[in-house]
Amino acid sequence: MKSAFLVLVFSVTAAIAAGVTIPGEGAYSVANLQGLSDEPTSVTQPLANQLLDVLEKYGLTKNFGVVGVHSHVSLAPGQVMFQHGNSTFTHQEIEVYDDVRSDGVPYTYRIMTDAIPQLLPLDLGEITPNVLAARNDLAAAMANKAFLQEFAETASGHLAGIAYIRPLERMALEHSEVVKNHYNVEKTAGNATAISLAAVESDDAPSFFTRGVGNSTAVSQITMFVPHGNPWQD
Repeated sequence: MKSAFLVLVFSVTAAIAAGVTIPGEGAYSVANLQGLSDEPTSVTQPLANQLLDVLEKYGLTKNFGVVGVHSHVSLAPGQVMFQHGNSTFTHQEIEVYDDVRSDGVPYTYRIMTDAIPQLLPLDLGEITPNVLAARNDLAAAMANKAFLQEFAETASGHLAGIAYIRPLERMALEHSEVVKNHYNVEKTAGNATAISLAAVESDDAPSFFTRGVGNSTAVSQITMFVPHGNPWQD
């Protein structure tokens, strides 16, 4: 009985928290991915260091990192990439946005550097207590209008954004590993798993930078790679 009550409480809490609009958060649309290539070529590690300084200033490095925004799939209007997983595995698959919008919240954001910087969702992920805690942190940071402006000015036109540090990245960081994404063009789906640093190939492209898990350091950590030049792999 107690277990059922806790599940009900979390379900209600998740629904409420997921439905709260974060100041400055734009609506999801396939158009948010417009102009993105399949390789995260725009964010270098030195730039990631500077952008992480901005995140650290606003208390976000515990739950978010800096991502070189890119897209490996072509989405039709009304579609979204939805992800779910755990500390050893993450799966991404194209879904109908209206079918999953109540089951998830954005995990990755593109920060546009227009006259008025925007926080634009690029995907959705499942709702968990840790995701809700991260979302609360993001809401607090976004309450200060200077956050997006500082991030955009530091990015200086580069294709940069922020992303939630998932359980998979956390586990990899704790074991001195990195995460690598693999995509299947026929199934239009992707899987991410942790690999050793020794298994990183010379042409893999770093796409996600963090300061570890709850660490505050002067140097960024490369947390995720994608295959360079040929992202569609089994």
